[in-house]
Order: sequence, then structure tokens, then C-alpha cells
Amino acid sequence: MAMENSPAPHFLFVVSGIQGHINPARRLAARLMASTPSARVTFSTAVSAHRLLFPSLASPDEEAIDDAGVTYTPHSDGYDDGFKPEVHGTDNYKARNRAVGSESLSAVVAGLAERGRPVTCMVYTFLVVWVPEVARVLGIPAAIYWIQPAAVLAVYYHYFHGHDAVLASCANDPGNDAVVRLPGMPPLRSDELPSAVSITSPEHRHYLLLDMLRDLFTELDELKPKVLVNTFDALEPDALRAVPELEVLAVGPVVPDDEASLSNTDMFWRDDANACMDWLDTKPARSVVYVSFGTLLSMSKRQKEEMRCGLEATGRPYLWVARQGAGEGGATLDRGGEGHRQGMVVEWCDQMKVLSHPAVGCFVTHCGWNSALESITRGVPMVAVPQWTDQPTVAWLVEACMGAGVRARLDGEGVVERGELQRCVELIMADGDGGVRAQAERWRERAEEAVGIGGSSERNLRAFASGAVTRAR
Repeated sequence: MAMENSPAPHFLFVVSGIQGHINPARRLAARLMASTPSARVTFSTAVSAHRLLFPSLASPDEEAIDDAGVTYTPHSDGYDDGFKPEVHGTDNYKARNRAVGSESLSAVVAGLAERGRPVTCMVYTFLVVWVPEVARVLGIPAAIYWIQPAAVLAVYYHYFHGHDAVLASCANDPGNDAVVRLPGMPPLRSDELPSAVSITSPEHRHYLLLDMLRDLFTELDELKPKVLVNTFDALEPDALRAVPELEVLAVGPVVPDDEASLSNTDMFWRDDANACMDWLDTKPARSVVYVSFGTLLSMSKRQKEEMRCGLEATGRPYLWVARQGAGEGGATLDRGGEGHRQGMVVEWCDQMKVLSHPAVGCFVTHCGWNSALESITRGVPMVAVPQWTDQPTVAWLVEACMGAGVRARLDGEGVVERGELQRCVELIMADGDGGVRAQAERWRERAEEAVGIGGSSERNLRAFASGAVTRAR
């Protein structure tokens, strides 16, 4: 009888309002709900992001439910109209975010309990660093969902545990020839490290990121939550075991189950995706170069021109997703027209549909981890053009560890010149079924095995959910 009256397991996902965090968290939430039919899942992100996800709501803090049965309940992060560094500054961001977020999330948890839906486990992403303390105060078990590679987790962990000086020295090597050796990890060159470890001054424009990571790893040391990582054992066997102090579980690749998945929603743009797909339908198999640098990066005017000339020089059709007006000096790109004789330029497309289309032959990518995993699961080889954060390490995984892509080299201004882009595209596109493309297909199969029934990631997720069910009882 006690078992019958015990609450159902209820997972509360708490996620920062960035699309690159929201999408993989939504995907894991949906997968967790599918694997545990008795569970409830509630998803909470900042009010500003909730409004973008559900623009038709009568009020910005109104609940919503998607077709998978996941409930969306926002919390305030102190910046309900969105955080704008140029307006709000960064000096008080951490304190305000922690104070307002903690109070608001506690109210969300209390409200759920009052409605007979007590939270039994919190799952959070790494920029909402105040969540584990809220969970501790409320007596709720917590787990962190690490949405970057396990290798990046390991590098950061060692950075905050005595290897900060050697990592910073290596990362700032002007010739990119320095190598660092960390416990449990293969040697990493300076241009294979996440950019945050290069920061040595509070005056650096991205110092806030490093400061928040420091807070995060302090909480990990104290509270020792489970760490769910969006990767799989075959891809990162060393990195997943490089931090024995933490319980690290691979649960990925967590990507949309199909091209139309709700968990692949873009918050910021809606375009006529059919135009892209109709255009791709007219192209031969593996003939199209797909180019996208994600939703955050702004491309300089010079980089846009080098990219355009490099793509044109290949003589191959290309589909380029380019943010308009975001580059240096407001640089824009015509959507088609004379400047793009064999290409199509759009502001948005359904990336999973594009990567799944047989006409796509390679993916020129900034190496955001979500994009890389989507490409891996579709067997599409990559031209890696990393910029910052975890992207240099992702490029290392793609090229050196997987052999499923090639890395473009940047010039002294951080730009991929047209000849270098052409060289990298041709290495993949002229390769036929051998080499890089064959490796990409092998990794597609390994990724599929990991999340399939009985696969390593599927077992890990099921074990995590089972443990949460047991605690709920």
C-alpha cells in the first residue's frame, strides 16, 4: 500500500535561456519521459526564453505542455526581458541571477508540490550554477546534465584542481605548438583546449564564464551530483573516466529522434524551410556543401567574403545559413542572387532535415557540440571551423579522434581564408566513399548502437531513471 501512495518520480529540468542549452535539455527530457512511463517531467527555463519558446501564451509565466507530455514552467533569472551585457553590465549578474533565480525556482517547486506534483529529482545545465544549492536546501537529489564533450568536463575539472597555470600557459602559446598532459587524458595541443582556460585576467570579456565555471566545480566538489554527459562510451572512453572523483554517465548522443521532433525547435527564427528542402531535392546525392555557424556567433565582414569566395571556388552547390546583419560593420549576405551563383543563402533552416537529406555531402561547422552530434548521427563528415568555448576540443574529437572530418586552419586574424576552405571541402567531397566519409558512417553506426535498446547510453539513462524512481518511493 505504501508503494501505491508514494509519489510518481518527477524530474524538474532547470536550464539557462540559451538555445544551445535548451535544445539538448528538451531532448533529454523527452527521452527520459519516454523511457520511464511512470515519471513526470517539468522543464523550467528563464521567463525571457519561455516567451520565445511559447510566443502565443496569454501571459509570459503561463505553463505550457508539449506533445510529449513535458510541462514547461518558467522561473525568473532576474532579467525577464533578457540579459543584455551592454545594458545591464556583468558586475552584478552572478549575484542577481543567484538571488532571484533561487527564490523563483523555490517558488516553482513549492507550487508543484501544492498541486500534488512534488519534485523528486532536479536536472540542471551548467550555467545555472545556483540550482544545486536550491536542491540541497529543499532536500531534493540533483544531477547535472553536461551538454559539452566529456573531454571538456575533464579539462575544466583539472583546471580547477591544480592545473590552471599549466593549462593557461599552454592555451596562450602563440605558436599553438605547446602540449599539455592531464591525468587520464591524451596529450592536448594549445589549439585543442576550450577557450575559457586561456583567460588570465578579470578584465577579459569572457571572464564571467570562467567565474561561473569556478562556482559550478566548487558545487560539484561539495555535493557530488551525478553527471549525465551528452556523449557516448565509444567516442570518449578516456575522458569519461578521467575524473574518478565524480560519477560520470554517458547518455548520448541526445539528438532529435526524427527530423520533425519538437525538441529541435529554434527559438529565434522561423523561415520557409520548404524552400531549402525543395532546392536540395534538385541536387545530386552528396553534392551539396552545408554551412552553418550556429545561433550565437557573429561572422566578420572579411570572414563572410572569404567564405563566399571559398565556396564559389569549389564549384559545388552549397546551402549556407548566415545570420543577417550580425557581422562586422553590419555585413550582410544576399539571399541567393548574383553573388551566390551555385548556392542558396538563408537565415534559418531545419538542420536535422538538412543533414538527413541525401544531397548533403559535408557540413562546414563551427563545431558546437549539438551540431557535431547531429552530424555524427547522420553520418555527414565535417569541415571543422572552431571559434571559442568548447569548439576547439570538439574539432579535436572530430578530426584526431574520430577521423570523421578535417579541421580548417585559421590565419593570424582568426579567419579561414578562401583557399583553406576550398582545400578542406575538396578533401571530403572528392573522397568518394573512402577515408573521412567511411569513418563518418562508422561513427553513425556506433552512435546508433549507444542509444539503441541495450546500448551503453540507453542502459545508463535507464539506470539513472530507475534510481530516481526508487528514491521517489
